[in-house]
Amino acid sequence: MIFFALLVATLLDYNVPFAYEKRLNPYVLRWTATAQRWTSQQAGWVDWAVGVGLPVIATAVIFLALSALASVLAWVWLVVVLYVFSGYGQFKDHMSPVGMFGRVSQGVADEGNNAFDTPAAVRFVLHRVVGYWVAFIVLALLGLGPAGAVLYRLAREKATLMTQSQAGEEPALEEQAVEEQAVAEQPVMQAVQIEANESTTTTDGMASDPHTADPVHAFAALAWHWVGWLPARAMVICAAMVGAFDGAIAAWREPEARHDESNDALVVSGVLGSLGEPEQITPGMVERLATRLLWLIFVAVGVVSFAV
Repeated sequence: MIFFALLVATLLDYNVPFAYEKRLNPYVLRWTATAQRWTSQQAGWVDWAVGVGLPVIATAVIFLALSALASVLAWVWLVVVLYVFSGYGQFKDHMSPVGMFGRVSQGVADEGNNAFDTPAAVRFVLHRVVGYWVAFIVLALLGLGPAGAVLYRLAREKATLMTQSQAGEEPALEEQAVEEQAVAEQPVMQAVQIEANESTTTTDGMASDPHTADPVHAFAALAWHWVGWLPARAMVICAAMVGAFDGAIAAWREPEARHDESNDALVVSGVLGSLGEPEQITPGMVERLATRLLWLIFVAVGVVSFAV
């Protein structure tokens, strides 16, 4: 059920991309604002539990209820949630097997320079696809259906909004919705640049200073760190298996990588190590690595799904 749900949702999103930023994200932002108003005088974990935890629990409960009625209905719910929350199909390109970096490569070639931001591209793969898939697979294997996909997406958005608010950069709700909608209309090169910009303010909890962050922001950042902990390490391991294994593991074990405990830093270090010398990395190399990595995850999901 898990394998075919992921396959069908990916094919649907590839051929008929769901405009997440336009159709669903405004409602997510409104729910986040509502949860903050309800819990404004409460501890940080209460705000996160309402804003992120309740939708995740509701998703799992609906899946369990549908499973009790009919397995087909539960499977349809898996596909629908995966399709709606993925949001990566808008970056498809028919020249790429997974539709991730075809336009990035073309954009760099058209510019005639080496402006490609490899770390931002790696984070793009982690946040848009790999992390989302791994979170979904783990909770689906635990019998919670598509709750992992909702958890990963909402936890990251919550951490992003809290970080922007902490820095005094959070736009009004309507402005934020317009910005998110605009991303859907931009080519991948611009989306990767947005990922690079977000990385300067968003990250996992270990990058936040607990002495300066308010409790709500601190808990949202810490929760995002632990939600992304396993997907980040899974991506490094998969990159090592499809790339240069020794280089990926050596980069992972470097003192700098261990000192910076953020998931993003670990993934960037490990994936770049699997690609070889940094000055020789090209957009095409990142695209090929991403393609092999996603195929590896697909195969692993298929084997596990048919084995259990």
